[in-house]
Amino acid sequence: MPRTKRAVKRVPPSGDSCLLVAWIFVLVSAVVALVYLAIDAVMGGPQYLYHKEDGDDSTYAPVIEYQGNDTKPNWLYQPDAGDFSPPPRLVEFYAPWCPHCRHYVPQYIKLAKKVTAAQPSIQFYAVSCVAHKDVCKDQGIRSYPTVKVFAEGSYEKLNVTRKGIKDANSILEVLGFEGTAADGEKEEEKPNKMASKSEYEAVHKKLRDGKHKPSDAEKAIARVIPYRVHDVHDAWFDAAESFEFALKNSIYMENGPLPKEKATAFKEWLELLAKSLPNQMFRTHGIVNTILEHFAEATSGQKKLDALAKEHAYEEPKWGWRTCTYGDNKMGYTCGLWQLFHIMSVGVVEYNTHNPPIPTRHVSETLRNYIDHFFQCDVCRLNFLDMYDTCAFDGCHRLSEQPSTSEKDWQELPLWLWETHNDVNVRLLGERLDANKEAKPNGWESQQARYPALFACPNCWRPDGSWEEEEVFKFLRSMYWTGNISYLKTPSEDLLDGSRVGAFHSLRWKVSAIVFAVVALLGHLSSKRIPRKTKK
Repeated sequence: MPRTKRAVKRVPPSGDSCLLVAWIFVLVSAVVALVYLAIDAVMGGPQYLYHKEDGDDSTYAPVIEYQGNDTKPNWLYQPDAGDFSPPPRLVEFYAPWCPHCRHYVPQYIKLAKKVTAAQPSIQFYAVSCVAHKDVCKDQGIRSYPTVKVFAEGSYEKLNVTRKGIKDANSILEVLGFEGTAADGEKEEEKPNKMASKSEYEAVHKKLRDGKHKPSDAEKAIARVIPYRVHDVHDAWFDAAESFEFALKNSIYMENGPLPKEKATAFKEWLELLAKSLPNQMFRTHGIVNTILEHFAEATSGQKKLDALAKEHAYEEPKWGWRTCTYGDNKMGYTCGLWQLFHIMSVGVVEYNTHNPPIPTRHVSETLRNYIDHFFQCDVCRLNFLDMYDTCAFDGCHRLSEQPSTSEKDWQELPLWLWETHNDVNVRLLGERLDANKEAKPNGWESQQARYPALFACPNCWRPDGSWEEEEVFKFLRSMYWTGNISYLKTPSEDLLDGSRVGAFHSLRWKVSAIVFAVVALLGHLSSKRIPRKTKK
């Protein structure tokens, strides 16, 4: 006798079950939102050099970091009402990403302590031009760091530059105070305890993956910038991040439209990027093309430029560079900007292989003009312009004004830029150690400040310590174009906080995975509890 199938009638879930699942979903979503907001607050919040996240700013006293929401603080702008009279004061305008701004921090604090010890009425302020762009634009700040000096009761800055106030006595004199400041305790140079080559390599081997938190002893050894492993896609990400950061923070340094000379330099830079960036940087290509299509609108003001960039960029960007800084976003912009320059230089070689060649001298001039007009770290900018204009590294002969059909000629561009970058690395290393009152770098440390390191590219180095340029170009191409695993250097002072950005991205994925697993499990359990009726 054949078996008959029983019809199964599924009863819709009860109202209580649906309500339970809905509440679970809402609760979990709220938790996820709070976690993401907390992460974004750490990664993308305003950045300061004279303020700590925990609120303990005693180490920066007597410097006052401006953190208010008022775009016209009463020590910079005369109030509309009242009889407030501002004290004598100095105001430093800076950008957290500017290396020389960071080097100036201990000097500014030292000046503030000496001056206020002699004349307590004098106040020292600091204004972050990343956190307070409108204030800096209104004050006409075009380079970092900039220091303005104001006499008591006045809102007109005195005719004196940062170079004119290098010591406490010069500040007192400029502000009209008699007497001299005490010298204070003499700072001694830190003892020069050079590590051996084997000790140095042992420490750097631990630091390359960005996960190891160094001890004080290891930090003393690792005075030179270590390298870490990264993928070329991370280099593209960081370059794109710095490009977008520049659009929001470096193109318009004053209110109103771009002057003609700046607009020309900006347009030539965008046209170069449109040709030289890899297709995989599609978001950057989208922004570049949109701005070029609406260039008159883009150069009319910051708000118009932001609106055009938003068509492809993130709605509210959270600046979190992946590979440059071990989570310290203060240095992410400059590091990512150098990556953008290197990607562009290798990309010109790739572009010239398949298109009418671009003269390498035209590319270098376009880069020079962009840095001249849109890179506001004053010392960095002037050093680069000086190197370029004086034909450093034989740039005037290596870079051709005429189109060439030789790939060897094209390769001179990324190699020249690489040599220039290495020179900057060595100089910044010396400046950082000098600012920290540490001994000057020895020959081994200066050599290690250059990239690629021996362990990253053994074939790039000759036995006599010179470079094998053909191998160097292969390394640069793999590092910025082809997608192979490569190495990137990160400032050693940025090792202190650990790899926050990478940890946050990892945390997001873990939280998301856990949330979806919990929702799926609860939904499954709820369905199990729903009664089903059968009909014979």
